[in-house]
Amino acid sequence: MSRPSTVPVPAPTAVFLLHIGSMDTRLIGLSIERHWKQSIRLTSSLDEAHVALVDHDRPGIDEALSRLAGRPQIGVVGYAFRPEGLQTRFPHHLTLGKPLNLDVLPGALSQAAVLSRAPLAVASANVVIPELSELRPRTGDEEPDLCGTQEDIPLVPGPPLPGKLFFEPTHYLVGHLARALDEALKTGRPHVVSGLPRLIGVHPLPQPICVTGFRDTQLRPFSMAQLPDATARVVNALTFSTSGSGDSIHAAEDFLWNTAAWAARGRLPAGIDPYRPARLRAWPNFTRAWAAPHALRIVSLWTREWASPVEIARRLGIPQRYVFSVYASAHFAGLFQAEPAAVLPAMIVPVSDVPPSLPPQRPSILSRILRKLLDAV
Repeated sequence: MSRPSTVPVPAPTAVFLLHIGSMDTRLIGLSIERHWKQSIRLTSSLDEAHVALVDHDRPGIDEALSRLAGRPQIGVVGYAFRPEGLQTRFPHHLTLGKPLNLDVLPGALSQAAVLSRAPLAVASANVVIPELSELRPRTGDEEPDLCGTQEDIPLVPGPPLPGKLFFEPTHYLVGHLARALDEALKTGRPHVVSGLPRLIGVHPLPQPICVTGFRDTQLRPFSMAQLPDATARVVNALTFSTSGSGDSIHAAEDFLWNTAAWAARGRLPAGIDPYRPARLRAWPNFTRAWAAPHALRIVSLWTREWASPVEIARRLGIPQRYVFSVYASAHFAGLFQAEPAAVLPAMIVPVSDVPPSLPPQRPSILSRILRKLLDAV
């Protein structure tokens, strides 16, 4: 009997994180450790690296890339808010868009490693990953990284709506926060979103609050990125303290408003009908909440009357994506008013149902004796 042949297992791709911020480094390292340990490993030496991962938007990028001079065997994967503008400047890089989709990253790193071993193919290696490069150069006061570039949909329902109009909250931090808040309110006990470099605690009473060591500049990239499966978990907190060193306390309404805005980028949560009327019951706290372009006008109109997101955009004459961003934030902040109950018509009692009048009562015996005495006089 012949001995079964052994299938060789490919060595993990060695990745060097070059010119990347500390929060991105932690998130990428966490994902590799939990999900891609067999295929990717981080290295602290360029001499061992197969691929270098670079943040093209950080200042000093040219100086950082000079470290790769004379190392053609190292492939380069970069990511930026406007990757299509880097094709000429960095023709040999695979370019991903921001926010960085961690589910796509392993394939891009493997592709860069293969291209680095094929010098003839490197000249045409620059690829902008299409599903991650929807952002265009900003114009005026627009922020495409936060409001996207989604085109308007028809003013009346018609053909099926494009899938890119919606985002799935469970793939983002805001979905985990919403579940933690829901569990905290149901049970009356604190809950924690764990699995990230810092915890986020949700306390239900007396008013829901969120406590975390994340700063806003750190929280924003986590909110915008799609989290790999099982990265974040919601757990019941047996103990809960709001006085931790370096922790900040936020009203849950403000905290969820911001994380939803950063995740939505001009899209609606999955399952929302953009043609269904809604109404805000209160103004958000714009001293703490991020405001999309035209947010004040949107909120001012939406607190006065019932209207659909599409109708709000039409009446204000603004792109729908700004209204969708406000809708997503208000949805998770719990600021939408419950739909009014149908007004019931006044109940009319049929004549046949009117209770009959009571028969006249018979005079009492004292009345009858008195009448007889009067008649005898």
